[in-house]
Amino acid sequence: MICCPFHADRNPSMKVDFRFHCFGCGADGDVIDFVAKLFQLSLRQAVEKLAADFGLSGTDDFSRIRYKLVEKSSNPKEQLYKILCSYRSLLANWRMAYAPKNQEASLHPCFVASLHYADRVQYLLDILLQGSPNEKQQLLNGKEVTALGKAIERYKETEAAT
Repeated sequence: MICCPFHADRNPSMKVDFRFHCFGCGADGDVIDFVAKLFQLSLRQAVEKLAADFGLSGTDDFSRIRYKLVEKSSNPKEQLYKILCSYRSLLANWRMAYAPKNQEASLHPCFVASLHYADRVQYLLDILLQGSPNEKQQLLNGKEVTALGKAIERYKETEAAT
């Protein structure tokens, strides 16, 4: 627990792990949301700041991003991890690339999908990495990731059509 930097806080009210949440003011999000809020930046500017701060390179041409196929792995857990990370990356790119430019702009289906599925993908990754053995086995045996993949593929088709 830490003192929240977003409001006058004398007692620790913010928890920080993979995400942050302040029980005092309700601020919540991931590292990108935190940087954007702390430095009063857009999400895109926050990503650029993080990339610059950590010496990471990227591309500004989101329309040319190529999504490589997940390599086949003999370990189902590794394969599932690669798939979920691929989905998380794709959804993050969509969130940035298709964000509405102003309040009057209509919402692109890929932007809506990124908002809808991002937390679920992160939750599934959390289970895979930190869940109980029973939760991990249910995830590996279940059809949820397959259904999620089919839904995301439909949005990829929408993206290709636009």
